[in-house]
Amino acid sequence: DSRALLTSLGHMACRIVSTNLTTAEEIAGVFPESFHKSLAGLLTKISVELAPFWREIMAENSVGLPRLSSFSWSVATEQKKGEPVCFLNLNIKQDKGDIKSVNSHLSEEALTDMINSLKHVKGQISAMTT
Repeated sequence: DSRALLTSLGHMACRIVSTNLTTAEEIAGVFPESFHKSLAGLLTKISVELAPFWREIMAENSVGLPRLSSFSWSVATEQKKGEPVCFLNLNIKQDKGDIKSVNSHLSEEALTDMINSLKHVKGQISAMTT
């Protein structure tokens, strides 16, 4: 029974954090009408106090997508083919804060394709925000 209780409390904490419940009224709404009123009140009071801490812990332990930290580029002539290329260095921040460096070189055609694709992505993002 104690394991089931702890599991239920953990699920409740996740629900409070994931649905961004912040006030006592919002958190009290998690409990069904048939739930013991005094116990619901006590759990609500504890949850209001601990929710910021729970959010912090969940944010620290969440798995997210890598993020672009910085980038640099340079243009040079490729030695083998004698054609101009763009050397691109991306510094990507991983979940644990580690920075991974990704290096690439792009021909003029590949760079044009990439720029056109990024313009399309920018258009989609702009459409979502308006």
